[in-house]
Amino acid sequence: MTVDLVSVGLTCADVGARPIDEYPEAGKLSLVPHLEIHMGGLAGVTATVFSQLGGKAAFIGKVGTDGFGDYLLGAMRAAGVNVDGVQRVPGEGSSATIVLISGDGERTFLHHTGATTQLTEDDVDFGLVSQAKALHWGGPAVTPGLDGEPIGRVMRRAREAGVKTSMDTCYDGSGVWFPRLEHALPHLDIVMSSLEEAREYTGKRTPEDIASFYRSFGPEVAVIKLGGDGIYVQGADEEHRLPAHRVKVVDTTGAGDASCAGFLYGYLQGWDLLRCARLANAVGALTVQNMGGAEAIVSLEETLAFMEAG
Repeated sequence: MTVDLVSVGLTCADVGARPIDEYPEAGKLSLVPHLEIHMGGLAGVTATVFSQLGGKAAFIGKVGTDGFGDYLLGAMRAAGVNVDGVQRVPGEGSSATIVLISGDGERTFLHHTGATTQLTEDDVDFGLVSQAKALHWGGPAVTPGLDGEPIGRVMRRAREAGVKTSMDTCYDGSGVWFPRLEHALPHLDIVMSSLEEAREYTGKRTPEDIASFYRSFGPEVAVIKLGGDGIYVQGADEEHRLPAHRVKVVDTTGAGDASCAGFLYGYLQGWDLLRCARLANAVGALTVQNMGGAEAIVSLEETLAFMEAG
């Protein structure tokens, strides 16, 4: 099967509870109005939303032989994502996250790394990748078997095959930061990063300086996700900063991962950077109005209508 985008890295089951504005005392019980399970993870969400926009996507990763793994594979298949590159690890749990969501949509995470930690460069199917238009990595710190030199080799090989390459960063709870992605940067066309994470990875503060830092290593385009303040995109000869759409925020989980899919969809269609950024911004705004990161996008047509009306 020929695909437009191969997304490699993390997929996880997100169990979200909201609103959680205070925690029960130890040993006590509190009731929550909403408790739901959704597909999450940088690479899984990006592949799924890309498919929902009308692109052909494949996901490469590892899940366990548990119920979470069944759920994740079923959710991606239902969205039209090719999961032939997914391996199930016997006796291992799938990656999963407990997401505690406050009344204003802010999130607190408890993450189990699970089977994703066993993903290595040997698991990347280059027969599939070489037929794609782009290879996307999501992302450093949650795929330790790819971090550092291995992902550099993977991205270099993809570029040599004529495949566009991109990366979306993840928060590094262990504090390693830049060494995880430095070997990938020279072989990337696009780097995407949330502002707070990007400050840690780069040591820079402003979106402009962060983007310039990333691009100094080779990427053509840097996309800095600003959360409630919108999105900033920098290319070789242009830059754009777009404010966020004013919408009711229910859950911001996965919104950045979904917006990456929007940007990549436009980029692979040959759109200019401004329109790519506008689509990414619209996808993010639609996502935060719902629980979970992968279910809000219905079609490209409805997303474009929202984008133009905003």
